[in-house]
Formats: sequence, C-alpha cells, structure tokens
Amino acid sequence: MRRGVISLGNVKCDGCQRIVPYAERYMIVDEEDSDEVESGKKLYYCVDCCLEKGYAHYREEKGEKVLTFFPSEIEFLKPGGEETDEQAADNE
Repeated sequence: MRRGVISLGNVKCDGCQRIVPYAERYMIVDEEDSDEVESGKKLYYCVDCCLEKGYAHYREEKGEKVLTFFPSEIEFLKPGGEETDEQAADNE
C-alpha cells in the first residue's frame, strides 16, 4: 500500500539513504522482496527514488505538471471500478 506524506525533517530514504528535508514529500510503501504488497515491511522513499522505482509519476493537469503517487491505471477508473468513456475508447 502507498501513502504520500510530508516530511518533518527526520525521515531517511531507504533508497538513496539521504535525509528527506522538512516539508518535502515522500512515500511510505509496504514491500516484500521488492514487490509492493497490501501489508508488509514499511519502506520510506524520497520523490527521486519514487520516480526511479515507478511509484510516482508526473501527469498533465489543467496545463500544469502534477506529481502523483497514484498508479496510472487507477486514474481512469470511476468509483466502483468501472472504466470511464475515455479509457473505454482507448481500449478499442
């Protein structure tokens, strides 16, 4: 499971081992054997490591680049897990 968090300045990235500065974003990920799982060992990753591992990405929203920790396949789902019209058109 992924959780996006704001640092209070006392978090060490498990990827690059640097301290995540105050007010910078980072993510807590439950992993086992380098695979994301629902519950497992909690690892802390800075934004750079999240981007490198594929846990985060930038998307275009209202003409601006926005960082998101959500998987890209979830972005197009409606509540209840149904595909949006846009995703259905892409699948055709």
